[in-house]
Amino acid sequence: MRYFLLFIGWSSVVGSFGDGALGLYALWINFLNDWTLLDFSINEFLKDYVPFIYWVKSIAFYVLPENIVLWLFNLPALLYFPTRIVMSIIIGWWALSKAEQLANREVPVKQN
Repeated sequence: MRYFLLFIGWSSVVGSFGDGALGLYALWINFLNDWTLLDFSINEFLKDYVPFIYWVKSIAFYVLPENIVLWLFNLPALLYFPTRIVMSIIIGWWALSKAEQLANREVPVKQN
């Protein structure tokens, strides 16, 4: 269980950096377009500006119900990325702290 929590924790930390980079890129695109794209969706952003990771939408359809995927990918990118970063930090902190608690729990070793 500890290794699973470590995986969740560290993938959340690493994912936050990726989300931060994508969020900054979305912000930069808006800056370059005189803030006319404030409400462009995740779907538009990935398809038009970051097509090499657009495949995540296909994966999302495998693991989530269709209506959830459509809702997520229609959210505004500039709202989605900051929210996702905050949630990843909370989940990562929780998972890593639980993993530390499990590591500190010493299992007594029988000595013969």
